[in-house]
Amino acid sequence: MAPTKRLVFATYLAPCNRPLYEHVARECGATDFVVGRDWRELAAGGVDVAFVCSPPLVWLEGAVEAVAAPVLADPRFGGRALYASDVIVPARSGAMRCGGLEGKRWAVNEPSSWSGYWVTLARVRDWGFFREVVEAGFHQSAIRLVAEARVDGAAIDSQVLAFELRAHPELGAKIKVIDSLGPSPSQPVVVRTGLDPEEKTALRRRLLALSGPELGHHLFERFAPAPDYRLVADVVSGLAVRSRAPQ
Repeated sequence: MAPTKRLVFATYLAPCNRPLYEHVARECGATDFVVGRDWRELAAGGVDVAFVCSPPLVWLEGAVEAVAAPVLADPRFGGRALYASDVIVPARSGAMRCGGLEGKRWAVNEPSSWSGYWVTLARVRDWGFFREVVEAGFHQSAIRLVAEARVDGAAIDSQVLAFELRAHPELGAKIKVIDSLGPSPSQPVVVRTGLDPEEKTALRRRLLALSGPELGHHLFERFAPAPDYRLVADVVSGLAVRSRAPQ
């Protein structure tokens, strides 16, 4: 059924998943789909539904609310709305665990990312653990910094890493996974709080009913009701004093 009013969807997540989010948006009745520039845009209310990482859900409390989250095909997560951050290093690295990278060069994607930023900070407690921390912008860029041995390690969204290694198998010979941080609640699909309650309910139903090859291509199984994000809220608030973006 054609939408009766404007319904704007936006993604603020990894570029490799944009075709999937566009598909989901179409299936949920979107009239517009945009690639967001900054998650803070959601506070203005111009976007109705967004694919975001979990820290912005915490920071935007009152402006948005979670309605669903993806269940990944990865068997590690037992069919639950969870994911992990896989710690990668250059293939020739002697590091065996994340703790073995003290004093080394580390890449993050950007400071609103749970999987590429906050989960690492939760493990090491302070960015001073590393000799240098560089901001790559996206997980895909961080993967390549490690593959080229320009940094000594990075934590990568497990779904993005699996997708990239499938799409670019040559990367598999240049990196290796030595650790996993998590599991953590997967990235929420959020709606603006002021959206009509009936529309929220309809969107949730559409999301939970989605299936098919487009999801499978991106290593998703389905969407599930939004999990509990208190873990994220506790970490983000507890480590705020150490959260200055790397230079």
